[in-house]
Amino acid sequence: MNEKKDKNDRIEKLITFFKSMKAQRPASKEPDYSSWNQTEEQYQKQQAEWLAEIERRKKKKSGKKDKPCRSNR
Repeated sequence: MNEKKDKNDRIEKLITFFKSMKAQRPASKEPDYSSWNQTEEQYQKQQAEWLAEIERRKKKKSGKKDKPCRSNR
């Protein structure tokens, strides 16, 4: 019983601690709606660029040499 009370006390202390923290909100900026009017071709190109960037980051992080990925074969 005492162990359960200690656990609840710790949880309550954590809740109090997190509630007391001041939240830092990022500055809001105007949303970019320019992509709403893009064509399918533009969308596909943008997605391919995004995927290539993600693959470059993964390779850089893992230290692997530049190898063609399966999607580019």
